[in-house]
Amino acid sequence: MKKLLRIDASARTQGSISRSVADYFQVRWTELNPGGRVIVRDLARYPVPHLDAATIAAFLAPPPPSGGPPPEGLVLSDALIDELSSADHLLISSPLYNLTLPSTLKAYFDHVIRNDRTFAQVEGRYVGLLTSTSASVVTTRGGVASPAAADELQTRTLRAILAFIGVTKVDVISLEGMSGDEVSRSRRIACARAEIDRLFASPGEPVE
Repeated sequence: MKKLLRIDASARTQGSISRSVADYFQVRWTELNPGGRVIVRDLARYPVPHLDAATIAAFLAPPPPSGGPPPEGLVLSDALIDELSSADHLLISSPLYNLTLPSTLKAYFDHVIRNDRTFAQVEGRYVGLLTSTSASVVTTRGGVASPAAADELQTRTLRAILAFIGVTKVDVISLEGMSGDEVSRSRRIACARAEIDRLFASPGEPVE
């Protein structure tokens, strides 16, 4: 059974364009995978806490004895990693906040990027472990980037994070000018949906 993990990062649970485009992606994915399972992690309704000293200490501590309970700081992280590693495809919807990704999404990644769980150190280099997972990222921004800044910090950061844990097959659906007039905004949303349609129409596309 195919599994889609969807992560929504917009602080707005109503009227969010990134969420609405992710809705469309989810519908198309479900059409292609009628027996598949969709897991939704809403970081606005259920935010992941930022790291604290106790959690970092738990990350760095030796593994507990076999059969022993994990330290309290690892319970949430283990659950998030199990959820992520079991997914065939990851869908992230994220608006641009102050030049980068929302802090709730950064907090999520802080809990799932862990040595020997999602990456390993091999002969002095880092190797991502989630190589069988692919991803699609829906990003939105109010303005329109200049050509020199077309690939803004949020997209670069998300690509780098995903690549670090082994997710290198990443499609980005980027919507700009979402604070513009309704006609322009609707046209851009329609283009994003058409881009999603093309992803699902391509043979061998990882979203399958």
